[in-house]
Amino acid sequence: MTVTYDGQNFNGFQKQTNKNTIQDHLESALKTILKQDISCVGSGRTDAKVSAYIQPVHFDYNKAIDTKKTLHSLNGILPSDIRVLSIVETDIHARFSAKKKTYLYRMYTSNIDLPLQKHAFKISPNIDFRAMKKFLHLIKGTHDFIGFRASGSETESSVRTIYKAKLIRRGINVDFVVTGNGFLYKMVRNIVGTMLKIGGHKIDLSTIKSTLFTTYKCTATAKPDYLYLLNVKYK
Repeated sequence: MTVTYDGQNFNGFQKQTNKNTIQDHLESALKTILKQDISCVGSGRTDAKVSAYIQPVHFDYNKAIDTKKTLHSLNGILPSDIRVLSIVETDIHARFSAKKKTYLYRMYTSNIDLPLQKHAFKISPNIDFRAMKKFLHLIKGTHDFIGFRASGSETESSVRTIYKAKLIRRGINVDFVVTGNGFLYKMVRNIVGTMLKIGGHKIDLSTIKSTLFTTYKCTATAKPDYLYLLNVKYK
C-alpha cells in the first residue's frame, strides 16, 4: 500500500501501547474489511506529528483481494487525515527492501508569524544561508552520524550515507530536502536543528568541522510538525 497522512494528530506511524498511531488505524481498518487480524509494516517509523506524502506499507494476506474495492473501502473508514493511494501485490518488504528515503522540512523567512504558513517553521530573513549550505556539504557521503542519533534508537550501527542535502528557496518559502540510505531516530530533525543553529551563528561552522563526526552531540532538535516523509525508493 502507498499511504499518505497528516501526522499532526498522531503519535507517529509505529504502533505503541495506548498511543494513537497510523499503524493502529490501518490495521483496524484492514481487519474490518478483510475479516482477520492484519499486521502492517511501514518503510520506517515516523515521530509524533511527522507527516508523509508517501509512506509504503506492506501486509501479508493469503487470499486474493479486489484491490480497487479494498482501496475504496479503506478510505471510507479511515480518519480523514489518513488516505491509502494505491494497493498492489508485491514481494517487496516495505522496510528492509528500501534503498533510499527522502525527507522534507518546510520553513519560511519572516519576522512575524504568517497565518497561511501554519505547516512551515518560521526562520529569520537574516539567517546565514551560505553557512547552512556549507554545513550540508559536510554531511554528504558516508559517515558515522552517532552525534545526530537520539536516545531510544533501535539500530546498532550509526553509519549512514547521505546522497543529497540541499536548501530550495522560492520567495519566502524554504525547503530542506535530504535523501539517504536510511536515517537514525530523530536524525533528520537533529540535522535541521544543527543547520539552523549554524545559520543563526549560535554554532561556529569552523568549530563544528573538527567535531562533526567525532565528539559532536546535537542539542537542538527541530520540531516534528514541519517534517514530511517525501518518498521511498526500492531500486
